[in-house]
Amino acid sequence: MKSSFLGKLLERAGRVGPEEIHSQFLRLAEDKGFLETIFNTLQEGVTVVDSEGRLTYWNRAAARLLSLPAKMEAGVWTLTRSLRGPDWKNLLQENRSSSGMIDVHYPESRILNYYLVPLGDEGRFEGKHVAIFHDVTRERTETKNALEAGRVEALTLLAAGVAHEIGNPLNSLHLHLQIMEKDLRSLPADAVERVRDSIRICQQEIRRLDGLITQFLRAIRPHVPQKNPEDPNRILEEAILPLQVELADRGILLEKKIEPGLGWVPVDREQIKQAIYNIVRNAMQAAGEHGLIGISVFKEEGVLVWECRDQGEGILAEDLPHLGAPFFTTRSGGTGLGLMIVQRIAREHGGSIKIESHPGKGTVVQLRIPMQDRPVHLLEIKTSVGGD
Repeated sequence: MKSSFLGKLLERAGRVGPEEIHSQFLRLAEDKGFLETIFNTLQEGVTVVDSEGRLTYWNRAAARLLSLPAKMEAGVWTLTRSLRGPDWKNLLQENRSSSGMIDVHYPESRILNYYLVPLGDEGRFEGKHVAIFHDVTRERTETKNALEAGRVEALTLLAAGVAHEIGNPLNSLHLHLQIMEKDLRSLPADAVERVRDSIRICQQEIRRLDGLITQFLRAIRPHVPQKNPEDPNRILEEAILPLQVELADRGILLEKKIEPGLGWVPVDREQIKQAIYNIVRNAMQAAGEHGLIGISVFKEEGVLVWECRDQGEGILAEDLPHLGAPFFTTRSGGTGLGLMIVQRIAREHGGSIKIESHPGKGTVVQLRIPMQDRPVHLLEIKTSVGGD
């Protein structure tokens, strides 16, 4: 429209005065500024691309999403340079509309939907396309969290049912052991002592199983963290205390490095202890006999980090995305529940889990919790089995 308007204006240039021409050019400039303002208020990134993939225009949202310079340098930046993944050259040469999803890792990790639409095949628009980018990171994260919450709900119901079924025979065993103790009075003294020792061992194992079931249900049942200012070092010491005997028996060396002046962090102490316990326990399994585990506690850009390093076999790259899924494990005899619980605890504290691993070199796991309390929207999980 503008080119036809401008063409008609030029055709009449000899018949109109300079004031009118000046007025019309001012109008065009105002229209251009108005459109620029509109495009720069959009949350979607809008770009114009030529047939070679060179960016000839982009709005502010595109500069932010694709890490482009605020000052436009037409023809210098290309889609291939800014976004890896799709075969932009073939898509542009086909000169048809297309769409898809891409992962962007710089300047921050994002998930973008893109729409590539040809502008036309005549005049100044020949070979050019509009590429529109929409940030769907939040939507994808919320969907992933909802799916994870669904898995946790199903697992919680299963755990409650299993605990109920195990609890009934445990109670029955405990009752019959008490009856057996009373019947021992009629047996010879030497036989009584032997049987009594066996009964004590059975009762001890029943109490241990009952405690394990209670701890498991308490750990997996989602609930709002009761946050208080806590000492990160004290939490670490209390978390690894139950593991000290096993560390010594297996000859595993535990090295700790605590940054001074950490201050206080708002957390639910019991939940964070549970998370650290599971992380260190996994590291012990990976380190093996006479292995080495390094634990560091430090601050990083407003985040308190508990970091655990082992020198085990590491984790394959294709397995990393599945870590934390119920019953997915890379260890023989594992259940995959420990890391799932850790992820839930981190998420309910507004934090995250970061895992880096290199096969043959070991694994680094970070529990990252904000130093300042943040509001977290929790997905409530309801169950009707015994209140668990």
